[in-house]
Amino acid sequence: FFISQRSRLNLAFKNEKIQLFFSPQDVRVWGMERQLAKDPSFGLHEAWGQLTLSENLAIKAGRQEIIYDGHRLLGNVDWIQQARSHDALMFKYEKEGLKLDLGGAFNQSGENVFSTDYRPDNYKVLTFLHAEKKSDKFSWSGVFITDAFEKNDTVHDLSWRYTLGTLLGYRTGNLNLEGSAYWQGGKTKTDQDIAAYLFNVKASYKLGKTTLAAGLDFVSGDDPNDKDFQAFNTLYATNHKFYGWMDYFLNIPADTDGGGLQDYYVNVNFNVGSKSSLKFFYHQFFLANDIPDLSNPGQMLSSSLGGEIDAVFGHKIAPYATLNVGLSFYFPNATTQQIRGGSMDKTSTWGWMMLALKPQLFSTKDKN
Repeated sequence: FFISQRSRLNLAFKNEKIQLFFSPQDVRVWGMERQLAKDPSFGLHEAWGQLTLSENLAIKAGRQEIIYDGHRLLGNVDWIQQARSHDALMFKYEKEGLKLDLGGAFNQSGENVFSTDYRPDNYKVLTFLHAEKKSDKFSWSGVFITDAFEKNDTVHDLSWRYTLGTLLGYRTGNLNLEGSAYWQGGKTKTDQDIAAYLFNVKASYKLGKTTLAAGLDFVSGDDPNDKDFQAFNTLYATNHKFYGWMDYFLNIPADTDGGGLQDYYVNVNFNVGSKSSLKFFYHQFFLANDIPDLSNPGQMLSSSLGGEIDAVFGHKIAPYATLNVGLSFYFPNATTQQIRGGSMDKTSTWGWMMLALKPQLFSTKDKN
């Protein structure tokens, strides 16, 4: 086992014209840093400023989290200790319940004036347009995302990818319905055309202290006999939230060998009093497209990827302190063994405990 610690200090300022936010953090595994060492370890998670230009328009720039549509394509991945943030510029418009965000990023490895070489494992360019509107019962959002990657270290050409889609929600009484659909096009780094898609549906119902939910996530996979690349890439999502807490399928399509993913799930959330809760999740996973069985040439693997059970107990010790304890089980099969390793004859287990202390140290407000 290991102990991982994140220490983060949030500093915020706001008035009628400007907002500032800084969030330095230190992430470490206990014992990773040598005693008396001079190794640098402090980082900056967020550092941005937002300037109000008019009653409805603002501009925001700096290192920032970008989160939309419940983290489906753009999320902060806060379960991972270092979390995700972007160096970006954003224009924000809001009027009569309609929100429009237009943003972008252009990455460099240094202060390069005459060269734009950049590492191929991170996007060179990111742009997005997100629209959202909510009412008492209905919610709607739409998003268009473009990201581009350098093809290699010596060629300046970029491969561009385009993703667009919509999310719809309906709430009445204790019933909540939600669905989304996304399409992906553009080019891979090898100049192959992309034609991929993702959709999900979810229904939840609150019955007293218990909330019941069920749903389906479908992430398209690649057909090697087709000229187009059909495996949907979930971009900069918080996949830990959707595809099981054991994180077998964080990096899609790589974690399914391009076979995509079908996730049929149910979950139960039970509140124990006002300070404690119990959550249970069950996921049944399948490939969206068949992939070859490497141990039997000419044969295809079964589409079943096995199942996962997640259980979490949470307790609020104080207004600023929360304790969570989790236990998960994954039941693998031959397909899981080929694409994710391990043994199909052994149940995988994962247990964890997290103590979160989030006090507000100081706050002041100008009375003038």
